[in-house]
Amino acid sequence: MRLQPIIYVDDMQRAIAWYSVVLGRQPVTASSHWTSFAVEGGNLALHLGPGTSGGRVELSLVVDEPLETLEERLSAGGISTVRGVADEAFGRSLLLADPDGTHIQVNEHDPDLYPD
Repeated sequence: MRLQPIIYVDDMQRAIAWYSVVLGRQPVTASSHWTSFAVEGGNLALHLGPGTSGGRVELSLVVDEPLETLEERLSAGGISTVRGVADEAFGRSLLLADPDGTHIQVNEHDPDLYPD
C-alpha cells in the first residue's frame, strides 16, 4: 500500500510550476486535470478541482490487492465503506471514513495506465 495525497488545484499549470520547484523534480505524469510527482514511498497528486475546490487535500491509498479482497478484510474487522467499489478513469476506488469521519479514498490503478 502506498500513500498518495491528492491536492485539488484551481490552476494546473501554476500548480505544476510551483510543486516542481518545491519538490526539485518534474512530474511523472501531467495533464490538464491530473498530475503526479513521484516521491519516496508514494506519489503526490494534483487534481484540477471543480469550481472552488482548490486548496482541498484528500488522502488516498494505492493498493496492490483487489479492492474486493480489501473490502472483505475490512468487513471482517468491523469496518464498512462509505461507498463500495466504483469504476474510475484511472482504475477503481472505494471510499472509507476513519473513526473521526475523515474520508480516505483507496485506489486500485489500472496497470495499463500505471505500469510498475
